[in-house]
Amino acid sequence: MDHRIPKRRVPVSFWCADRGAAEGRILLDLDPTGRRHPTILSRLNSPSRFIPVETGPDGRVELCNRSRWLRLVPGPDVPADDVFAPGRGPSREEETDVWLTDGSRLSGRIWMPLERPTQRLSDFVNQRPDAFIVLRRDREVQLLNVAAVARMGWAGGGDAPRTSRGSRMSGGDALVVNP
Repeated sequence: MDHRIPKRRVPVSFWCADRGAAEGRILLDLDPTGRRHPTILSRLNSPSRFIPVETGPDGRVELCNRSRWLRLVPGPDVPADDVFAPGRGPSREEETDVWLTDGSRLSGRIWMPLERPTQRLSDFVNQRPDAFIVLRRDREVQLLNVAAVARMGWAGGGDAPRTSRGSRMSGGDALVVNP
């Protein structure tokens, strides 16, 4: 019996807790209707523990434990709607510095779909301890594993404003520490 389902191969770079940086192609199902393909973010936040990734020149498929990934960056030519779907409801972006458990520091804007207008960054990440979140850096999008975040803070240091520039809602957090 053939268990093959047509897939899209989306190039990515990813960093693992135990193996460092790697490159491959995440395999995403094709939507038979052609209307709504799954995104990389929806695949990473699915209940599946293992994500199929095509690695190497021979097209070898490995099942990678997504909980071991620290972050993932889609290839430069990957369309934005293959990465995440920001237009499906109210959202906000918060300018943030993020330190990961491997010692790396990233700066950018955390994109948050809003469940309520007063939602803070700490509310968002604390409700998703096993999820991946979106960090936008100019044209680059990084998908961060919340479990790999050591701490977060506003870009610019201790004089963090109570509202973000460009934010449609008020509220914010100076520091979030992942237990």
